[in-house]
Amino acid sequence: MKKLASIVAALLLCTGIHAQIVSSTSRSIKTERTPSETEWLIRLGMNMMNFAGDGAEGVDSKIGYNFNIEFNKPIGDAGGYWGMNLGLGSRGFKADDVKCIAHNVQYSPITFGWKIGVADNIKIDPHLGFYASYDFSSKMKESGESISWGDYADAMSVDYNAYDVGLNAGVGIWYDRFNLDFCYQRGFIDAFSDFNGVKTSNFLIRLGVAF
Repeated sequence: MKKLASIVAALLLCTGIHAQIVSSTSRSIKTERTPSETEWLIRLGMNMMNFAGDGAEGVDSKIGYNFNIEFNKPIGDAGGYWGMNLGLGSRGFKADDVKCIAHNVQYSPITFGWKIGVADNIKIDPHLGFYASYDFSSKMKESGESISWGDYADAMSVDYNAYDVGLNAGVGIWYDRFNLDFCYQRGFIDAFSDFNGVKTSNFLIRLGVAF
Protein backbone atom coordinates (compact mmCIF):
# COMPACT_ATOMS: atom_id res chain seq x y z
CA MET A 1 0.00 0.00 0.00
CA LYS A 2 2.81 2.34 0.89
CA LYS A 3 4.51 1.50 -2.37
CA LEU A 4 1.35 2.31 -4.33
CA ALA A 5 0.97 5.62 -2.48
CA SER A 6 4.56 6.52 -3.33
CA ILE A 7 4.00 5.82 -7.03
CA VAL A 8 0.80 7.93 -7.05
CA ALA A 9 2.59 10.78 -5.30
CA ALA A 10 5.44 10.63 -7.82
CA LEU A 11 3.00 10.71 -10.73
CA LEU A 12 1.17 13.70 -9.26
CA LEU A 13 4.48 15.52 -8.75
CA CYS A 14 5.53 14.89 -12.36
CA THR A 15 2.12 16.01 -13.62
CA GLY A 16 2.39 19.27 -11.63
CA ILE A 17 5.88 19.98 -12.95
CA HIS A 18 4.78 19.28 -16.53
CA ALA A 19 1.78 21.60 -16.13
CA GLN A 20 4.04 24.40 -14.87
CA ILE A 21 6.39 23.96 -17.86
CA VAL A 22 3.49 24.03 -20.34
CA SER A 23 1.97 27.09 -18.64
CA SER A 24 5.30 28.93 -18.60
CA THR A 25 5.95 28.07 -22.24
CA SER A 26 2.47 29.23 -23.24
CA ARG A 27 2.98 32.58 -21.48
CA SER A 28 6.36 32.96 -23.23
CA ILE A 29 4.83 32.27 -26.65
CA LYS A 30 1.96 34.70 -26.03
CA THR A 31 4.27 37.54 -24.96
CA GLU A 32 6.69 37.12 -27.90
CA ARG A 33 6.09 39.65 -30.66
CA THR A 34 7.26 39.57 -34.25
CA PRO A 35 9.60 42.52 -34.87
CA SER A 36 7.99 45.26 -37.00
CA GLU A 37 9.29 45.56 -40.57
CA THR A 38 8.25 49.23 -40.75
CA GLU A 39 11.23 51.59 -40.98
CA TRP A 40 10.87 55.14 -39.61
CA LEU A 41 13.17 57.96 -40.65
CA ILE A 42 13.71 61.69 -40.24
CA ARG A 43 14.96 63.86 -43.12
CA LEU A 44 16.24 67.44 -42.99
CA GLY A 45 17.85 69.44 -45.73
CA MET A 46 18.20 72.32 -48.14
CA ASN A 47 15.64 73.27 -50.75
CA MET A 48 16.63 75.18 -53.88
CA MET A 49 13.26 76.84 -54.45
CA ASN A 50 12.09 78.17 -57.80
CA PHE A 51 9.03 78.53 -60.00
CA ALA A 52 8.51 77.06 -63.47
CA GLY A 53 6.21 78.11 -66.28
CA ASP A 54 5.83 80.91 -68.82
CA GLY A 55 5.16 83.46 -66.09
CA ALA A 56 8.34 82.47 -64.23
CA GLU A 57 10.79 83.66 -66.89
CA GLY A 58 13.64 85.69 -65.40
CA VAL A 59 13.28 84.39 -61.84
CA ASP A 60 16.13 82.67 -59.98
CA SER A 61 16.30 80.03 -57.28
CA LYS A 62 16.34 80.89 -53.58
CA ILE A 63 17.50 78.71 -50.69
CA GLY A 64 14.78 77.22 -48.51
CA TYR A 65 14.37 74.14 -46.33
CA ASN A 66 12.59 70.79 -46.02
CA PHE A 67 11.95 68.61 -42.97
CA ASN A 68 9.83 65.50 -42.68
CA ILE A 69 9.10 62.34 -40.72
CA GLU A 70 8.54 59.29 -42.88
CA PHE A 71 7.91 55.57 -42.72
CA ASN A 72 8.71 52.86 -45.25
CA LYS A 73 7.09 49.43 -45.33
CA PRO A 74 8.56 46.56 -47.41
CA ILE A 75 6.77 45.10 -50.43
CA GLY A 76 8.07 41.57 -50.82
CA ASP A 77 11.69 40.60 -50.16
CA ALA A 78 13.49 42.13 -53.15
CA GLY A 79 13.88 45.69 -51.82
CA GLY A 80 10.63 47.33 -52.88
CA TYR A 81 8.68 49.46 -50.40
CA TRP A 82 5.87 51.97 -50.03
CA GLY A 83 5.69 54.84 -47.58
CA MET A 84 4.10 58.07 -46.34
CA ASN A 85 5.52 61.26 -44.86
CA LEU A 86 4.52 64.47 -43.12
CA GLY A 87 6.65 67.57 -42.71
CA LEU A 88 7.38 71.25 -43.21
CA GLY A 89 8.79 72.89 -46.30
CA SER A 90 9.06 76.06 -48.34
CA ARG A 91 8.69 77.36 -51.85
CA GLY A 92 9.61 80.65 -53.49
CA PHE A 93 12.02 82.49 -55.78
CA LYS A 94 14.00 85.68 -56.21
CA ALA A 95 14.08 88.16 -59.10
CA ASP A 96 16.23 91.31 -59.11
CA ASP A 97 15.54 92.91 -55.69
CA VAL A 98 12.43 90.82 -55.00
CA LYS A 99 12.69 87.84 -52.64
CA CYS A 100 9.73 85.54 -52.06
CA ILE A 101 9.22 82.64 -49.68
CA ALA A 102 6.20 80.71 -48.42
CA HIS A 103 6.27 78.21 -45.53
CA ASN A 104 4.02 75.19 -45.78
CA VAL A 105 2.87 71.90 -44.33
CA GLN A 106 3.51 68.98 -46.67
CA TYR A 107 1.93 65.54 -46.72
CA SER A 108 2.84 62.67 -49.02
CA PRO A 109 0.09 60.01 -48.97
CA ILE A 110 2.05 57.51 -51.06
CA THR A 111 5.63 56.95 -52.17
CA PHE A 112 7.03 53.89 -53.93
CA GLY A 113 10.72 53.05 -53.93
CA TRP A 114 13.26 50.30 -54.44
CA LYS A 115 16.38 49.85 -52.31
CA ILE A 116 19.02 48.23 -54.51
CA GLY A 117 22.05 46.77 -52.74
CA VAL A 118 25.33 47.65 -54.48
CA ALA A 119 27.89 46.86 -51.72
CA ASP A 120 28.04 45.99 -48.04
CA ASN A 121 25.63 48.32 -46.19
CA ILE A 122 25.27 50.52 -49.30
CA LYS A 123 21.98 50.81 -51.25
CA ILE A 124 20.68 53.00 -54.06
CA ASP A 125 17.09 54.13 -53.48
CA PRO A 126 15.11 55.50 -56.48
CA HIS A 127 11.64 56.65 -55.41
CA LEU A 128 8.52 58.31 -56.80
CA GLY A 129 5.49 59.76 -55.02
CA PHE A 130 2.94 62.54 -54.72
CA TYR A 131 2.53 65.36 -52.23
CA ALA A 132 -0.03 67.93 -51.11
CA SER A 133 0.94 71.17 -49.36
CA TYR A 134 -0.63 74.25 -47.80
CA ASP A 135 1.15 77.59 -47.25
CA PHE A 136 0.52 78.84 -43.72
CA SER A 137 2.78 81.89 -44.06
CA SER A 138 4.26 83.87 -46.96
CA LYS A 139 6.36 86.95 -47.60
CA MET A 140 7.36 88.97 -50.65
CA LYS A 141 10.15 91.44 -49.85
CA GLU A 142 11.40 94.34 -52.00
CA SER A 143 13.50 97.38 -51.03
CA GLY A 144 13.07 96.65 -47.32
CA GLU A 145 9.27 96.41 -47.50
CA SER A 146 7.34 93.15 -47.37
CA ILE A 147 3.80 91.97 -48.02
CA SER A 148 2.14 88.58 -48.03
CA TRP A 149 1.57 86.66 -51.24
CA GLY A 150 -2.15 87.14 -50.72
CA ASP A 151 -1.79 90.94 -50.56
CA TYR A 152 0.40 90.88 -53.67
CA ALA A 153 -2.24 88.83 -55.52
CA ASP A 154 -4.95 91.33 -54.53
CA ALA A 155 -2.81 94.23 -55.79
CA MET A 156 -2.23 92.44 -59.11
CA SER A 157 -5.92 91.38 -59.40
CA VAL A 158 -5.02 87.67 -59.51
CA ASP A 159 -5.76 84.76 -57.18
CA TYR A 160 -3.17 83.25 -54.85
CA ASN A 161 -3.44 79.47 -54.34
CA ALA A 162 -1.99 78.63 -50.94
CA TYR A 163 -2.46 74.91 -51.64
CA ASP A 164 -0.54 72.74 -54.06
CA VAL A 165 -0.45 69.15 -55.30
CA GLY A 166 2.56 67.74 -57.08
CA LEU A 167 5.15 65.09 -57.78
CA ASN A 168 8.19 63.97 -55.78
CA ALA A 169 10.84 62.10 -57.81
CA GLY A 170 14.34 61.35 -56.60
CA VAL A 171 17.11 58.98 -55.67
CA GLY A 172 18.85 58.35 -52.37
CA ILE A 173 22.03 56.68 -51.20
CA TRP A 174 21.94 54.60 -48.03
CA TYR A 175 24.90 53.66 -45.86
CA ASP A 176 23.63 51.43 -43.08
CA ARG A 177 20.84 53.55 -41.54
CA PHE A 178 22.05 56.92 -42.87
CA ASN A 179 20.68 58.46 -46.06
CA LEU A 180 21.63 61.20 -48.53
CA ASP A 181 18.65 62.03 -50.74
CA PHE A 182 18.20 64.12 -53.91
CA CYS A 183 14.61 64.89 -54.86
CA TYR A 184 12.84 67.05 -57.45
CA GLN A 185 9.49 68.49 -56.40
CA ARG A 186 7.16 69.80 -59.11
CA GLY A 187 3.75 71.34 -58.42
CA PHE A 188 0.69 70.89 -60.63
CA ILE A 189 -1.24 73.98 -59.48
CA ASP A 190 -0.42 77.60 -60.38
CA ALA A 191 0.69 79.57 -57.34
CA PHE A 192 -0.98 82.63 -58.90
CA SER A 193 -3.86 82.17 -61.34
CA ASP A 194 -4.06 84.27 -64.52
CA PHE A 195 -0.31 84.78 -64.35
CA ASN A 196 0.80 82.71 -67.37
CA GLY A 197 1.51 79.66 -65.23
CA VAL A 198 3.88 79.74 -62.24
CA LYS A 199 4.26 76.37 -60.57
CA THR A 200 6.42 75.09 -57.71
CA SER A 201 9.80 73.76 -58.85
CA ASN A 202 12.04 72.68 -55.96
CA PHE A 203 15.23 70.64 -55.79
CA LEU A 204 15.84 69.06 -52.37
CA ILE A 205 19.11 67.82 -50.90
CA ARG A 206 18.43 66.09 -47.58
CA LEU A 207 20.18 64.03 -44.95
CA GLY A 208 18.22 61.33 -43.16
CA VAL A 209 18.55 58.74 -40.44
CA ALA A 210 16.40 55.63 -39.95
CA PHE A 211 15.39 54.29 -36.53
